[in-house]
Amino acid sequence: MIRTLTAVLAIGLLLLGDLSAQEPSGNEQLLFVEPEKWVQLYADREGNLSTTEYVPKGQTADDWKEMLSVQIAVDTPDADPNEMLTRAALFLAKSCPDYRLHPIELGGVGDYPTLALMLMCGKSTESGRGEFTILRAISGKQNFYLLQKIWRGTPYTASDDPPVSLDERKLWLGYLAFQTVCDQAAGTCPGNVAE
Repeated sequence: MIRTLTAVLAIGLLLLGDLSAQEPSGNEQLLFVEPEKWVQLYADREGNLSTTEYVPKGQTADDWKEMLSVQIAVDTPDADPNEMLTRAALFLAKSCPDYRLHPIELGGVGDYPTLALMLMCGKSTESGRGEFTILRAISGKQNFYLLQKIWRGTPYTASDDPPVSLDERKLWLGYLAFQTVCDQAAGTCPGNVAE
């Protein structure tokens, strides 16, 4: 499997409760818009953790430079986004000696608690490449959602400026902030969203 925070969420969910396979309850769902010219590379569900990964057309599991990852912890209501992202950051730090993180303010985005982080890894011990990630966590009433935009490339120094331009970071942060959660039962989903 392509490296994402699957292990982090699995560890976090073990601490929060049972990872046995469960059917989702309720009608809550992530309104995710796949970017144009991106393709699904991977999808799996293990226990109550669903993971889907996307890359730009032409990139593969072996040579990707950009990736979007969507993880949903089903039947994990009201999880603390700060606690979950802290666990993710601690896990990533283990495979990256040159590591730095910054919280990102996303005030007023949606009706659910949300938190975002920017993670800089100068050189991952797993991939041997520099990695830069923007994460957004959304704590739903029924599920927990983790969205990631990951860049991978030449190693760099994490104490320097990010290896991704400010304009590109703003673009992708806006994209991640645009993704939202709705609930059919509460009447918060658009009319064109099927149950």
